[in-house]
This record gives sequence, C-alpha cells and structure tokens, in this order.
Amino acid sequence: MTQAATQGAPFSSGTEPLRFQFVPLLFAAICLSCGICTSRCIWLPPALLLFGLFLCVVVSFLAVNKAHRVSLVPLGAVFLLLGAFSVEAAPRPDPQTELTQLADGTQRAVEGTVIRVGPVRRIESVLLFSDKVREEQSQQVLLRLTSVIGGDTTVMPLAGGLSLTLYAPVDAALPRLTCADNVRATVTMRLPERYLDPGVWDERGYMLNEGIGAFGTGKVAALTILSRAGHASIPCWLHTMQQNATSRLLAFADEQESMAKLPAVFQLSREDATMLTAMLTGDRSYLSRGVRTGFERTGSFHLLVVSGMHLAIFAGLVFFIAKTVRLPRSAATCITILLAFCYALFTGYGQPVQRSFWMITLFLIGRLLWRERSPLNAIAFAALVLLAMNPQALFDAGFQMTLLSVLAIAGVAAPIAERSFAPYLEALRDLWLLPVDPALPPRVAQFRVSLRLIVEHARLLVGRRLSNCIPILVRISLRSVELLLVSIIVELVMSLPMALYFHRITAVALPVNLFVVPLLTILLPLAILTLLAVLILPAVAFAPATVTAAVLHAVLWVVHLFANSMTGDLRTPTPSIVAVALWMTCSAFAIWVIRQRRLAVSVALASLAAAACIAILPHHPLYRHGALELTTIDVGQGDALLVVTPEGKTLLVDAGGIAGASPDSKFDMGEDVVSQVLWARGIRRLDAVAITHAHADHIGGMPAVLENFRPRELWIARNPDSPAYDRLMREAEALGITTQRHIAGDSFHFGSTEIRVLSPALGYTPKATPSNDDSLVLRVSYGETSALLEGDAEAPSEARMLALGGLHSDLLKVGHHGSKTSTTPAFLEAVSPSYATISVGPHNYYGHPKLETLEKLEATHIHTYRTDLLGASTFYLDGRHVTAAGWNQLQ
Repeated sequence: MTQAATQGAPFSSGTEPLRFQFVPLLFAAICLSCGICTSRCIWLPPALLLFGLFLCVVVSFLAVNKAHRVSLVPLGAVFLLLGAFSVEAAPRPDPQTELTQLADGTQRAVEGTVIRVGPVRRIESVLLFSDKVREEQSQQVLLRLTSVIGGDTTVMPLAGGLSLTLYAPVDAALPRLTCADNVRATVTMRLPERYLDPGVWDERGYMLNEGIGAFGTGKVAALTILSRAGHASIPCWLHTMQQNATSRLLAFADEQESMAKLPAVFQLSREDATMLTAMLTGDRSYLSRGVRTGFERTGSFHLLVVSGMHLAIFAGLVFFIAKTVRLPRSAATCITILLAFCYALFTGYGQPVQRSFWMITLFLIGRLLWRERSPLNAIAFAALVLLAMNPQALFDAGFQMTLLSVLAIAGVAAPIAERSFAPYLEALRDLWLLPVDPALPPRVAQFRVSLRLIVEHARLLVGRRLSNCIPILVRISLRSVELLLVSIIVELVMSLPMALYFHRITAVALPVNLFVVPLLTILLPLAILTLLAVLILPAVAFAPATVTAAVLHAVLWVVHLFANSMTGDLRTPTPSIVAVALWMTCSAFAIWVIRQRRLAVSVALASLAAAACIAILPHHPLYRHGALELTTIDVGQGDALLVVTPEGKTLLVDAGGIAGASPDSKFDMGEDVVSQVLWARGIRRLDAVAITHAHADHIGGMPAVLENFRPRELWIARNPDSPAYDRLMREAEALGITTQRHIAGDSFHFGSTEIRVLSPALGYTPKATPSNDDSLVLRVSYGETSALLEGDAEAPSEARMLALGGLHSDLLKVGHHGSKTSTTPAFLEAVSPSYATISVGPHNYYGHPKLETLEKLEATHIHTYRTDLLGASTFYLDGRHVTAAGWNQLQ
C-alpha cells in the first residue's frame, strides 16, 4: 500500500467510483453484451450494421475531439453495434444435413477416421421387455466420417461427426484402436435427443457445436480396421494422454483397495479416484450420479470438476511461488500463464477449461497493464476478448457464473474488505520493520504498534516461540474473515444462475464452501503430487496418496453432512423475466453504491440480499385462468401429461422414462426433462401425481418428480409388485405423500374440474408383472368440455369401458402410443373426440404410432398432435370450446 494511496487519495484501488475514466473497458463490455443480446432478439442485416458502425465511429472520433462530455454516447453505440455484428459474423456449426437424414435407426455401414478413443468399460444394461441385467464391455469412439456404403455396396461420400459406442461380450477381446485409424463399421445411427419442451436442454444443438451430428451403436465384431494410424491430431493426442493418466490413477486405487493395509480414511477407493480424475484431468465420465448429486445439492459441484477455481488455485500457487523467489512481476505473470496453459492442455482443453484459462490469462495481463488500479477493468478486458472470439459464450451458464463470481469479488467483496479489515491484513507484512509505520494511516500504524506490544508482553509469559505465533493467528483470523466475506458475496450473487440453470436454492453452500475451499487449496496440490507419483514413480505414490485420501474424505464428509440435511435439497422454479431484471438492477446498484462514502457497506449488502430473495422467492405459476389445461410433455417413447385446473391446481399423470436404460445411466427423464418443464412453468409444488401403470416408460421419471415437487397426493390403480414400483411406493411413503387408490366408478372433484375413473374395473386382477391393461384411465371434465386420458389401456380395457358408458370427450390421449392394440373402432366412436394427442418417440423401436391407428383417426377427421413431430402440445378447455397450441407457440 503506497503512501499516496493511504494518505491522500479519497478512494483506494478497489473503491474508485464507477466513472468512465476509471473503468472504460467495463462500460465497453456492457455495451458489447447489450449488442449481442439485441442481435439474438432482433435480426438486422449485416450491411446495415456495418454502415451504422461506420457512422458511429466517425461521430465518436468527432465527439472525442470536439465535444468530449457527450462522447460516451457514440462510443457506447460503437460497442453496441460491434456486439450485434459479431453475432451475425460468427461462424455457425455445420448442420451435417446428410448425416442427420441417415440417422433414422436403420443399420448402415460407414467408413471414417478415428479422432478420439475412449477407455474400455464394463457396463450393465437392461434387456428390453424384461428386468434382466446384462453385463458387457463398451468403448466410445469418435469418428470423422468419410463415406457410407449403400445396400448395393455403392460407396457414397459422407461428411460429419459420429459418436460411436461399441459393445462386446465380457470375455471378448476388443481391437486396439488409436487416433487416425481408418475403420469401417456397421452401425445403427440416431440423432442426439431433442425433447421439444419449454425449458429443456437441447442436446442436439450442443452436439452439433461439438462437431457431432449423430450417435451410433454397433458390435465390435462388425468393426474392421482398414488402415493403421497416420498422424494423430493434437486434440486426440491430448485426450489419449488424459485417458492414460486416468487409467493409471484408477488402477492404482484398485490396487490400494485390494491390499487394504490402511484404515479406510487414509486409503483411496475407486470412487475416490473417479473424483480425483474429474478434479485433475476433467474426465467426468466415471462420476456416479450419487456423487454428483451430493455436490450439486450443496452448490459445490464446481469444486469437484476442473473449473475456473481449480485453474485459479493452480495459477495462484504458481504465481505465489514465483513471487516468493522474488521474480519480477512480468516474469511471474508469464510463467504462471505458461504453466496454467500446460495444465489446461492436460485436462483436455475443453470449452469450460479454455474459457477459464483465457479469463485467468487476460486478467493477469490486464492486471499487469493496469497494476492494482482497477481490477474491474482487467475483468472487463478479459470479457471483451472472450466475447469477441465467441459472442455466443455470453449465453453459456459456465461463462456467466465465472464472470459473475469474479465481478462479485472485485466489484463488492474487495471494496468491503478495503473499507474494513484489508488494511490490517496488509499491515501484518513486515511487522517488525519500523520505518513502514509513518507511511501508513494512523489507525493502521497504531494496529502494528499495539500488536508488537502484545507480542513483547506475551514473550514474558509464554516465551518467544509461542508469542511469535500471535501475528500468525491474527493473520489466519483475518484470512478467515476474508473467506467468509467472499463466500457470502459470491453465494448471494450466484443465487440467480443457480435458480435459473440448476433450479437449486443452495442454502448450505455458504458453510460448505467455508470448510471445503480451504481444504481444496490443500487437496489440489496433493492430488497433483499423487498423480505425478503414480505416473513417474508408482512405488512411492502411496505416501502422497495417503494424505490426499485423508483430505478428500474430509471434503466428502462435509459435503455429505450438509447434502443430507433438510435444507440440502431445496428446488426452485425458473425465475421470471421481471425477477431477472430486478436482480440485475439490485446487483449493479450494489457494485455502484459500495464505492460511495456513507452507509455503503450496509446498503450494498442489503441490495445483494434483496437480489438473492428476488431470484429464489416463488412467483405465480403460468396458467390460463378460466380454462382447463392439458399439456402432453415430450418425453420421447413414454407418457407424461400435465393437467392444470382453471384455478391453478396441478396434476401430473406419469413422468416418462426409458425402457431398457442402464442402471448407472446419468440421464434421468424425471430430473432432466419433466422437472425442467414444470420449473419453466413456475411450478414449485404439485398438488397430485398419478401413475397409470408400472411400466418404465411411465414411472421411470417419477422418483425424481416426487423428490423435486413433493406432491400432496399420489393416485394409483391396481399394480402388481415390481422392483421399480416398490421403490417408488417406498419413496412416496418416506416423503409423507398421501397415496389414494382409484378404480372404475370413482368420481371426485379436483379444483373446479370433475374427474371420473373409467379403468381398471372393480373386479380387475393384475397379472404377476406390470401390463398395459393395469392402466388408470381418467376422464377430466370442465363445464361442457372433457378429456379422456387412456394411459396404455388396450382393447380388453376399452371393451370394459364401453360397457361402463359415458365416454364422449373432446380430447383423447390415445392409448399405448398409437399401438394397434388400442383405440378400437368402437371405442373411438364412443369417445368421438375432436382432438387427439399421441405421446411417442421418433424412430422408436416399436414402430409407434401404427399406420392403422393414424388412418382411423384421419378417417374420423380428428385433429391429431404427435410429440415426435410437434413436441409438447397444450389443449385449453374453457367449458365450451377446445383450442390447441404446439410447442412453437408455447415458446
């Protein structure tokens, strides 16, 4: 801290007012971001943007020279137009149209070059139409396709990226594939899933950005290596190096676990090794869903995988060592950037790592250029460069969270620290160097004098060695206060992205981070040392591995302790646009007000607290007043239907699922699709859920729905015991959900609607295993309009419902995904709907919907909506009329 800064300046480096002359790049970054957002909403011709940009540059040049006070307006317009133009000029990903047309579930022979090879793994999968689990080997290979072979052996050129998963029996020998091998394989190709629902992540668009146009599966026996490797690409070589390191670390953990010479707390298990590989190499593929969930619940998942924090800790450690050996600032910066780049390469140099590396690099360069004068300018400089390279990064959750974190620290936490304890922390440096005191503010100089006196008096009582620990304890205390302050500010700022992208209220993130972040600064260097020992000198790797295991288990203990608490799993719907705007206003006000003179700290903290409350407090769910709403959610080959009454009561009928999904699959239909749709509608809690029957494509996603939305009631019919159904019922009981069993003849009110149960019949006895005729069939009516929700009921159930009578409905949810075993002519005539909806997946294994079912619907002039073609469809029944809206209209 210089004499000028401490004696004469009204503001220190972190508390400068937000004026253009202090932070010009911050204003430029804000304008650029506004331009990018504008271009995303409104399309403008690039030529018009260029012309406007030219005019604004000319006006800016004249204003800077002739009217300096008004020059901010044209300069802001320049960056605004630059942002809009950068979006239009940015390259778009190749749509790979030819490949996507061939990815229809048909088996084809393709040729291509290997660009990435994954490890061989043992997996478990469930056979279709059974509960039997099969163990087999699998290996993922990325191919750059060159041709496809037609049925007449004609070779046709084909360009695109294919993510191929090869399968083989457990005892089969897999060929050793390497980068740049040319191969031929017979594969079944399909498109990456894209669920056409509001609020659901677009996997297909993401994979196209990664250069992958289709997924493929095939048997190892159907793969032929045409020619061996040429020159492997650098990304492939880096990935191979990463995989080798991962395999060595996992093998080391398996060996240590089998020996079991040490207590469990000091021993690395295979699960521990998977976490270390995610933390060190960026390979998340080995992480189990249980491990991920624990860290996600506590808002600490960024601590588990390679993120900006890991690179920051690594770079900070390198920079600290460089400064300790008294290297010049420029040399320390260059060495830090170089070693951080090497570490980023080792982790695979994926998009999140690239973004973090460039953020750190540009910040260090900006810090070098502007010294300590304006950290906000350095952050804005990094953001400008990153957005110039990739304007779409502005809408990436990782970019936003990284940028918000550093803005929270530099924009709010640092000024608060400088107004309170930071001068005392700085004063602990060279405590016994007396000539420093006169250059400091009086209160800080007095602190140094008092601390020296305390140490001197303590020497008389406890001796020199213990008394010399007093300044160390004071430093630790102040650093703890610093960590607490930074954690509080960051958690308050992170409230919006956590609610927006992860739908979590991280109530326990603050205590978790207070304990875990210091442990992580110890764990990461130890883990790196352990990995280096495993790779270079395995014989001595057990020594650092023992300490690493102890620290890692301490981290896991803290995470699991808070994750299992009542506040560790609070979920929240998507914040409204108004809430987002208010949050941005409060956060920006906090950054501005903290740089004012009076009550700055209190007002800034109150503003951030208000922003956090705005982000997480519930808002009114979105629904149409005065109409019964039924939405068929696109869950692929499965069923999920949302019913909202005119007064806003909510009922979810089924929650989709994937038949034959692997038990260790990381995809959960209930969490990743159905819950996202409900949160996008602003729904925090469901009034009731119903399961039609116990097939996986209807109840597979229900456990996550029960956990996330805690419905008041669960409606069931008569279902036989099965592992999945029994687990679901146990979960409902544990969550305190009231279970109600319904059979044909039951009738009751749900809000202002009337629900009549049509099936199963009073005397129905289910088979030993779940079947379609177990389905709970409901007729929901409002005024003179009604909808019949058939589940998977087939012809026998339809015959019993015909005998019951009273089936006429305006909307029919077609039974069993349009199968020919449902929707008999007599049943369709009795229902006589105006609209029908079919929940079905594209190119599904069963061939649903069947042509004869579609022909029956067409012959009776029924307006039919299919989720595989139209996505989620909503029907509004206002008591007299029915109107429909497709997914595009819901957006």
